[in-house]
Amino acid sequence: MATQKRARTRTFHEAGQTLTLHDRGTHHELMIGHVPILTSAVLGTERDFGRLAGKLSVSDAPRVLVGGLGFGSTLRGVLESAGAAARVIVVEKLATLVRLMRGELAHLAEGVLEDPRVTVLRDDVAAVIGRERDLDVILLDVDNGPEWASFDTNARLYDEEGLRAARRALRPGGSYAVWSGYPADAFLSQLRAAGFQPLAVELREKGRVQARAYVGTRP
Repeated sequence: MATQKRARTRTFHEAGQTLTLHDRGTHHELMIGHVPILTSAVLGTERDFGRLAGKLSVSDAPRVLVGGLGFGSTLRGVLESAGAAARVIVVEKLATLVRLMRGELAHLAEGVLEDPRVTVLRDDVAAVIGRERDLDVILLDVDNGPEWASFDTNARLYDEEGLRAARRALRPGGSYAVWSGYPADAFLSQLRAAGFQPLAVELREKGRVQARAYVGTRP
């Protein structure tokens, strides 16, 4: 009788949080406390979310800010679509995740962190957005959606002031997008109130809608 591979678990502590990495044999999961925040089992919607950078950009040499490194799939989609002259800033709050993606989980990212177009910042994405200007695209994949923040401090990314800060950080015609694992169509009204032209984009995995991108374009 075949024996099932036992999951390997590692625990890390950072910023007052307990992070647990589970190696399930077929995929990896990262949890904060008892809440799963990342899984490598399903990454297609994140990759397609990243590919929006090429569709949304109005420049041949776009400046793209990606909020959240995750397992590297959103970043990979950006690099596939944004062109050779793109400059991509990836903002990741967790030093543990950056170390994992440069180390034992590097195979998940397929070398994207070594791409010369990429700069990785260990910082709070709201702070980075607040000091940036003339970005072409902002892609936020730091939470499960605009109503479900992994960190309490992330909630300010989606409130009125946070959206206006994102609008200031974009050049005219630039776009801001949020990945969401659940329907959050009320967020379209918030984008409109902040001065964006809003749009919802369905993201499919294996033929089914598994996530959405909520996009706001600065007129």
